[in-house]
Amino acid sequence: MINLFYADKDFKYDENSLEDKIEDIIYKLKGIPYEHNGRSMDGVDCWGVIYLFFKELGINLPVNDGGYISDEWYKENPERYISSLEKLGEEVGHYQNLKVLDIPYFNLYKEVITHTSVMISDTYFLHVLIDKEVDIGTIDRRFWRRKFKGARRIII
Repeated sequence: MINLFYADKDFKYDENSLEDKIEDIIYKLKGIPYEHNGRSMDGVDCWGVIYLFFKELGINLPVNDGGYISDEWYKENPERYISSLEKLGEEVGHYQNLKVLDIPYFNLYKEVITHTSVMISDTYFLHVLIDKEVDIGTIDRRFWRRKFKGARRIII
């Protein structure tokens, strides 16, 4: 049995049903186009993927940090994303410690955390990049390992 937690709620899935649920969610989300600040099946940004993914599991994550998100938020407030992520769960550490449902984060612009995804296995993650569609990536690629800066875990 795997226990998922967020705030005051406990969610329980046996490992087989969780695996099936994750496959269903991947099927639903894969191919959704990128949209800045998108949080719907019509378009998502990288946080939108995570938001919808966990929503499908019955876990309500914050839609955003409550402020306006401009196209160049990462230049205006470089600490914004990481300060919000740090409020979720616990730090994972090294990418070799990643597990299903962890939320890895990456620095795609200089040393600023600008990208997140959700782990769908110990090595594969679901994410979206600007001007792309939701797709599967792998931490096994050297590019992602170099850009990896940490991850948050909301699973016990």
